[in-house]
Amino acid sequence: MIPFDQRSGRLWYDGKLVDWPEATLHVLTHGLHYASSVFEGVRIYGGEPFMLREHIARLRASARILDFDLEHADETLRLATLEVVAEAGITDGYVRMNAWRGSEVIQTAALKTSVHTSVAAWEIPAGYYAAEDALETGIALVTADYRRPSPQYAPVKSKAAGNYMIGTISKNQALRAGFDDALLLDDRGLIAESTGAHVFFTKDGTLHTPTTRCTIDGITRACVLGLAEQLGIPAEVGDLAPEFTAEADGAFVCGTACELLPVSRIDDHRYDLRGNLVIKQLIDGYRELVAGARKLELHHPWKQ
Repeated sequence: MIPFDQRSGRLWYDGKLVDWPEATLHVLTHGLHYASSVFEGVRIYGGEPFMLREHIARLRASARILDFDLEHADETLRLATLEVVAEAGITDGYVRMNAWRGSEVIQTAALKTSVHTSVAAWEIPAGYYAAEDALETGIALVTADYRRPSPQYAPVKSKAAGNYMIGTISKNQALRAGFDDALLLDDRGLIAESTGAHVFFTKDGTLHTPTTRCTIDGITRACVLGLAEQLGIPAEVGDLAPEFTAEADGAFVCGTACELLPVSRIDDHRYDLRGNLVIKQLIDGYRELVAGARKLELHHPWKQ
């Protein structure tokens, strides 16, 4: 895989298309030193960015939580994304949108810094998030040492770069231990999510998922809950103790990058992936949704 700083093509940077190697920033950028940076990942299906308006709305909400605003209107960012995708000729791929504080000051307070924005897109190679056969074999999770902080201790509702350092450390440790990802608990010791995706469980035909008290409000998670309603699958959102992993008869993670991926193992507990009709229905429904064969209206905070 070509390193991202060595790629060709063009991306959108502060209002215009620039050649990929020219999209640079100074080493004394506030967003680099103090994590005043937010981002969004958007999947491209059939040349169209999926749920683009929702992702842009959440990007703006994330920035405001970190006490800055985007320099460009939502429609400008939407058109910029479409331009970048068309310029690259991508049919199926991924968009990364970023917004960050500039380099006017290097200190904690940053009231007068500039705000920069970028939009880049690329094709996703097979096996980028998990093994190519992960839909059939599932992925293995291990409970992480670090926990998601309380909303009183961190801006957990922002898709902020700094909120992902726990995920990076935890996934690195999981991979070294022979797992595919990590399961994160929250400050109360309850199940929160995986390092970059929300987690769902099935039990006796009912779908279960934790609240988002300590996490972002996931767009793919909202799609899954909407699909469950459409398909007549009972769903319960609530506090889940770690012991629930052994009580459930199935599990999967969901997110923009990974879509829906079955889980075959959490710590020492294993799931039989055969015959779990709830997970199969949801995976099939999500495929229909991203292909435009199914419609779904979402009602969530990032649409305000």
